[in-house]
Amino acid sequence: MEYSDFDLINGIKNGDKDALSLLVRRWYPQIFRYCCKVIGNEQDAYDITQDVFVSVLQNIERFHIWNKFSSWLFTIAHNKCMDYFRMRKKVDSTQETEAGFCTTTSVLEDQIAISNTVEKAILQLPKMQQNVIILHYFQQFTCKEIAQMTSTPLPTIKSRLSVAKKTLSKLLWEDFR
Repeated sequence: MEYSDFDLINGIKNGDKDALSLLVRRWYPQIFRYCCKVIGNEQDAYDITQDVFVSVLQNIERFHIWNKFSSWLFTIAHNKCMDYFRMRKKVDSTQETEAGFCTTTSVLEDQIAISNTVEKAILQLPKMQQNVIILHYFQQFTCKEIAQMTSTPLPTIKSRLSVAKKTLSKLLWEDFR
């Protein structure tokens, strides 16, 4: 039987450890990929992902059933990633392009080449634009959801997305012409 996120959350609130295990198994890969893309360091992404789920468990009573669980979860992940940058003092724009994306080896060579080109182009964006691109295109969140998750005004998110797309278009046009 397939349980919804809400069923699992209710189970967790009632002390069901199996519900917690199922919820973590369902969401861990997506949260890890997000953290990995934002942070650029696989080991740190593992640590942050663990912190995300610890925070979920500690704050599960605060989750309201009328909210979208994925938005709440990615908000926590976003905040943990931003805490990481604050802690490491990597918010400085001179270090923004030094982060790399985590890579996988299970992709075809052509896809790897294209993926690496796109990743390099994304890394040339300012950190805030990178984050909006990752949340929107890799995690399929709407601009409104991103605005809520990051506590940023919706017009700002739309502007960052628009500018990022234009910049990526120019960067990728040079590579693929």
